[in-house]
This record gives sequence, C-alpha cells and structure tokens, in this order.
Amino acid sequence: MVGDSLMATGGGGRTGRFAVPRRVLGAWSLWELPRRGLIGYLLLVEVAALAAMIYIFALRPPASASLIPFSALLGGMILSAELSRPVERSRADTRLGAGLDAAWIFAGALLLPPGLAAALVVASAAYRWLRIRRGIPHRQVFAAAATMLSALGASLVPVLLGAAPFTEAARDFPSFVLALGTGLVFLSVDAALAAPAAEFGAEPSGFAFDAAMVAFGLLLAWSFADWPFVTLVLASALVVLHRAGTMRALRGHAGTDAGTGLLTASSWMDGARTQFDLLRGRGPDLSLLMLDLDHFARLNDRLGRRVGDDLLRAVADTLRAEIRAADLVGRFGGEEFVVLLPGTSRFDALAIAERIRLRIASTSVSLGVTSPDDPLFAGTTVSIGVSSHSADGETLDRLVGAADQALRAAKAAGRNRTVVFETEEPLD
Repeated sequence: MVGDSLMATGGGGRTGRFAVPRRVLGAWSLWELPRRGLIGYLLLVEVAALAAMIYIFALRPPASASLIPFSALLGGMILSAELSRPVERSRADTRLGAGLDAAWIFAGALLLPPGLAAALVVASAAYRWLRIRRGIPHRQVFAAAATMLSALGASLVPVLLGAAPFTEAARDFPSFVLALGTGLVFLSVDAALAAPAAEFGAEPSGFAFDAAMVAFGLLLAWSFADWPFVTLVLASALVVLHRAGTMRALRGHAGTDAGTGLLTASSWMDGARTQFDLLRGRGPDLSLLMLDLDHFARLNDRLGRRVGDDLLRAVADTLRAEIRAADLVGRFGGEEFVVLLPGTSRFDALAIAERIRLRIASTSVSLGVTSPDDPLFAGTTVSIGVSSHSADGETLDRLVGAADQALRAAKAAGRNRTVVFETEEPLD
C-alpha cells in the first residue's frame, strides 16, 4: 500500500528476490536495448567469460597451496572495499569497472593461477552487488565478464611465453618488462571490451584510473611475494588515496549540480548539518525525503541519455515547485534526490511526499520524434522513503539512514509508493 510504514526490526516484502531465474532474466532491461547486435555482443562476452573460466579450471585445476594467497587477496580486497564503501557508492552507477577492486584483481592475475584469478573477479562482483550498489543487472554482469576476461588474459601472458611465475621470477629489468606487458594486456582487453558500453548508457571507469589501479596492483603483488608486511601499508595507502581523490572530485562539483541546478550531495549535507545545529535544543520535528526514480537506468537504455537528462531536469523543477523556501533539496547522485523538511511532522512529511510522488508521475518530457507510431513523451515514477525525528538527540546520518531504509522497502514492495520509517521505540 502507498504510505505503508516500515518497522526498524524488519518489514517490507521481498518475495520477488527469490523469483525463478527465468522470470528474473526475462525482466532484464537487456532485452529492451535498441540494437539486437549490441544485445548479442553483451551476451557473447558474458558467455565467453563463463566458458573460459570453466575451461581454465578443467585444464589447470588450482593447487591447494594457491588457496592461501587467494584467501589473502580476497580478504584484503573485501576489507579495502568495505573501508571505501561510502566513496564507492558515490560513483555513478552507470560507470563500468571494478573500481578499487581492480588493484587486487590485477595482483591476483600476477600471483594466482588463471582459474583463481577469475574467481577473484566473481567474488568482487558479488561483493559489489551485495554491499556497494545494486545497479542494472546486465550492466554489472557485463562489467564482471569484461574484467574476468582481462584478468584471464593477463594471467596467461607468462604461461604463453613460458616465463617463470611472478613469485619465482628474478626482480630484474626483463621481469619488470614482462609485468608491465601483463598490465598493458589487462588494460587493453578491458578497454576493448568496454568500448561499446557507451551505446547502452554506461561509461568505462577511465583509462587513467584503471592504469593507476594496475600500478597499485603490481606493487601489491610485489610486496605480497617479497615482503608481505608492506602489503598492509600499500593497501592502507590505496584506500586513503582513493577516498581522498574521490572526495576531492566531489568537492570540485560543490555548489549546484550542473544537470539539475539542485544542490550537490556535499553541499546538501553541509546545509543540512547547519539546519541541525540551528534547531538542536529547540525540539522541533525534522523530516527527510529520499527519492529514487523507478527503473531510470532502463529508460536511459531504451531512449538514450539525452531523454534521461531532460527527465532529471523536469523532476528537479517539480521538486523546486513543491517545497518551501526553508526546505533543502539536493541531488544525491544518479537518479536519487533528497529533501530536508525542517519543522515538519511525520504526518505532514508523508502528505508532502505523496504530493510529490503524484506530481512526478504526471510529469513527462518530449521525445522529439516525428513518426506517428512512436511515443511522443516519456515519463517516470518515483519511490520515496520518509524519516522523521526530533532534532534533539538525533544525528543527520541516522536520519538519512532511516530514509534510505524506507526507500529500499518502497522499492522492494513494488516501487511508485511512499514508505515511512518507524521504530518501535524512539531513537536515542
């Protein structure tokens, strides 16, 4: 039901998550891509990656001794990714690539048998799906397949050349050239496979970023083989530099979002904290709305990013028209928006959210088509999570987290609805 509440101890149906694979695959927006050739290409890459992994495992089963470095790399990858999770989630969900995990994956390509190097990619993809962000499934599967083929290609270079494994090779110039060539193979295969990605609205992570991750991966592999304790130092430096670089990029976009004219995430957080400081001790209610456009990436796939950008601007205009001067609205990234409502009770916040939801459902943009058989307009719906607490004893992070949990419940319950977060007991 629209306006259902979510209890802090659980709630919100999730029966669709366990639907049979056939139904899940049938619902993929992959089948809505405008070109059959592109669909075939994506499927070909994914099937090739799966077949290559199975063949490599059958041809060269990894020795039990390889499980120790595999476990160590897997643990380091998960730990560093967990520490960088808030930053990784801020990256656009249309961006392909393993992100920070690429350094660990390339280190695995140097240190592990090809089969385990591919398994490391599978573990990275599963972690990112469960803990980072659940984006469009066919994009994430394709990104994992492309990374897996890149890792397999890199790990096979010394095998095909008959060179000694990285752990046994001398640390001389020829070995450095071989390692450098392995990195170039990793980057080249990944770039070649991801090149058509722009046709379905996704962006490669960027050659400079990938090259930096490969360089760190080489250092991680080198330290792991010759001086394991240094690996901890390098892993820590990797996390710190990644977080600092991404946060600088976010601050570089401080102020207003170029696409919508709303506040950026960092500017909105600064303004929201100021509101908290002003209201603390006075006891008024604070409410927060977190909005996510339903199936927006699928719309981008079908109609193109230009239409998607027009729709984002239309939604931003709707939000500006529906809020008061004292309210704070910003774009939280991608197709997510957030609104802070000072001095607003839970009941009033729900009414505002429903008004916004209905207004967005009636908003559309022109497609600019000329054929009478094609649709003339495109629109979207929105899922909204609402949280509301007193400013006394509350924190902004907890308010945002509660709204995010309510938003997830709204999406799990079928989307195009508003869900209010509730607790059985008042939060301290």
